[in-house]
Amino acid sequence: MVNSVTQSSNSTSVFNSNSYYTGLMVGFPISREDGISFSGGIVPYSNVGYDLIAEEKSTLVDPHKTSYMGDGGIFKIFFGTSYRLPFDFSLGDSFDYYNGKINNTTSVAFEDSSEFRDATFKREFSYHGIGATLGLISSDLSKLFGESDFKDFRIGLSFSPQVNLSSDSTNTFTSLIGDYEFNSGVTKTKLPYRLGIGASFKVTDNYLFVLDYMHQPMSELSWGGVKTSQMQDISKYSFGVEYRPSYSATGFWKQVMLRGGAIYESTPYIFNGTSVNQLSVYAGLSLPIDFERAGFTNTIDIGFQYGRRGTTDNKLIQENIYKFYVTINFGELWFIPTER
Repeated sequence: MVNSVTQSSNSTSVFNSNSYYTGLMVGFPISREDGISFSGGIVPYSNVGYDLIAEEKSTLVDPHKTSYMGDGGIFKIFFGTSYRLPFDFSLGDSFDYYNGKINNTTSVAFEDSSEFRDATFKREFSYHGIGATLGLISSDLSKLFGESDFKDFRIGLSFSPQVNLSSDSTNTFTSLIGDYEFNSGVTKTKLPYRLGIGASFKVTDNYLFVLDYMHQPMSELSWGGVKTSQMQDISKYSFGVEYRPSYSATGFWKQVMLRGGAIYESTPYIFNGTSVNQLSVYAGLSLPIDFERAGFTNTIDIGFQYGRRGTTDNKLIQENIYKFYVTINFGELWFIPTER
């Protein structure tokens, strides 16, 4: 995935771009009659990336430049399964393991003529913890409406309980006399629960509509038993639509799928008493790989996102976000015994 961001304040504007790997997921059915399947993978849970320089003046020390840098993130490794309940409801659960490192570095640089010397303070946090996720998908509720073109209406719920992460921190102080390193011991971080509610339905067999809502009370996040006033609850609203030609169609252009959507969310951050919110729009398409065979089994998915996050009010920064996605999907039949 390629991610580009334009950051603007009342006085300046900066453009940054990078590309990175976003994870891997694998899933396959075990028993179609009972709806038993297995899935697993590794996906990012959080990402840290910033690099700021501030020119500072003080009555205690000479004028200097302070650099603030951060990188790293937390990944989630999961193994899940599903089972079909009575009345065609489906229940799923997953075992989640969280792991990752986050680095925060602060550097102070003085001019050559100053009597003060440069110094750097770095903190490295290593996180790990165990969690779980539960999910439930209803049966097809469109039959209750009696409309022939309104199909496959389903409601889904997902819930992840609070996760307690353990973090080992290493602090390194670098100055003119050398490096001094010490450990701060183990600190507990509490990640609040996450609740998701969604619905999907079809209009004819060609149009799929998806609605989602996610809530996580990040104001309850605590590190070492201490909460911060710069965190707020997350509320995320998503809408998407997909156009898919007939399943029986063959040929390249007859199997191209189109997608679009929008997301509005309140991010978990508050600065200077101002909430940081984000609005994003998406567009994409799926290109068939094996277009001589009907069924949309193997595709190359291409997507583009534009988002606007934050504001220039109260001396904050507004970000214009551009993301480009490329995903390859394979849907082959595996583990079929051959007749001898």
